[in-house]
Amino acid sequence: MRWGAIVVAAGRGERFGRPKQLVEIAGRPMAAWSVGTFGAMPEIVDLVIVTEPEHIPAMRQVAQTYAPRLSAHVVAGGATRQDSVRAGIAALAPRCIGALVHDGARPLVAARDVRAGMRVVRSAVASLLAAPIVDTVKVVDADGRVTRTLDRDALWTAQTPQFALATDLRRAHADAERSGLTATDDATLLERAGYDVVVVPSSNENFKVTVAADRDRAEELLATRTLPPIEEEEILVVEAFVDAGAVELVAREFEARRGRVDAIDRDLPDAIVVRAYVPAEDLRGFGDRFAAIAGEDAVFTAHHGHYAPRSTPS
Repeated sequence: MRWGAIVVAAGRGERFGRPKQLVEIAGRPMAAWSVGTFGAMPEIVDLVIVTEPEHIPAMRQVAQTYAPRLSAHVVAGGATRQDSVRAGIAALAPRCIGALVHDGARPLVAARDVRAGMRVVRSAVASLLAAPIVDTVKVVDADGRVTRTLDRDALWTAQTPQFALATDLRRAHADAERSGLTATDDATLLERAGYDVVVVPSSNENFKVTVAADRDRAEELLATRTLPPIEEEEILVVEAFVDAGAVELVAREFEARRGRVDAIDRDLPDAIVVRAYVPAEDLRGFGDRFAAIAGEDAVFTAHHGHYAPRSTPS
């Protein structure tokens, strides 16, 4: 499945004190951190950044610098977050079967969590990253009196990305526009449109930078994230779920990308799994190639395997 990522980086940053999309954190504009994460994921083939009109040139540079392999579009946002997401959906390429929406003010999103959210999505089933609430939550009246205490075991804080099939996300937003419904996140619109929405546990580090103290916390965490030494490269474990006729073609494609086919599992009832270890940098463009080989509805997943000494193509 080919994915498109919509990064919402609009807004005036009223609680932050100034627009925060381009505020520097650990040496990068804030939005560049999540753009870079998506740009390194072979599942994602298209990127849309939604921002304020005056920030469009700067965001184009962010896309070119931190996600150079992606087809990127930068568009102006609307009066509300919902309007901005709708503008992002309109700019998303038709070739994207799956779509995710992410707040550009969440710079610490991890690729492993994004992939966990992707894996849940199918027809009429959407997902979102979330974290369980750890504090006790009280409901109070207008005078500040506690009226009840909620069971925190059933409460989660919603994060982004939020995921759905692109057709389902478009329909949910179109239904909301026709009905005059508003919501602060896309999962709510998907719920109201009748889709099942599944919570996928995520790290508490995937917080939204809202005030200056959040920016300081994000910078401290990002500064501790170390990259592999230059002489090493990241190896991903890739699993492709394909029909019998595509097995050999997919295996050859992995090998052409310096991959090593580890196993071919023919025991699944609906597909055959081709599993391989492939250098992350060699998976650029794999999403489009995989769709051409295995069909538009074929699915592959990828996740971090290990780091290995860097080699060169034979």
